[in-house]
Amino acid sequence: MIDFQQGDRRFIFRIAGVVLDRGRVLLVTAEGIDFWFLPGGRAEFLEPSEETLRREMREEIGTRIKVGRLLWVVENFFGNGCHEIGFYYNMDLTKNSHLRRLESFPGNEESQKLTFKWHQLNELDKIRLLPWFLQTELTLLPTYTKHIVHHDS
Repeated sequence: MIDFQQGDRRFIFRIAGVVLDRGRVLLVTAEGIDFWFLPGGRAEFLEPSEETLRREMREEIGTRIKVGRLLWVVENFFGNGCHEIGFYYNMDLTKNSHLRRLESFPGNEESQKLTFKWHQLNELDKIRLLPWFLQTELTLLPTYTKHIVHHDS
């Protein structure tokens, strides 16, 4: 996966997806952390970003997804020296996916216990959602691919 360190600096190439359903967005958290984030994961070398998203969803929630358009390209700077490039796609579960009927469900990750949960878009201000720009951007998706430079403090 494309995630490496150089001294006290870290670089990550992350691909994430936005799934909306009836005024809700699907978010995930991992055991031991206190925030929510969009589902996805780190790209592998020579793997197209759309395929990364398909692979991560098969691995983490055991389902196929449809990858839509690219919403955001994000340069995300956070923590003490983390630099992440993120591609954020619109994605969709199949119409008859049982995951749409669940409020929350576990995910599969080699190193961490994941919890996926549907959150109401109009209540995102009540949770810790990272990166912070998602608090507002998720409520009105752009009609074009938007470049965002984001600094979490």
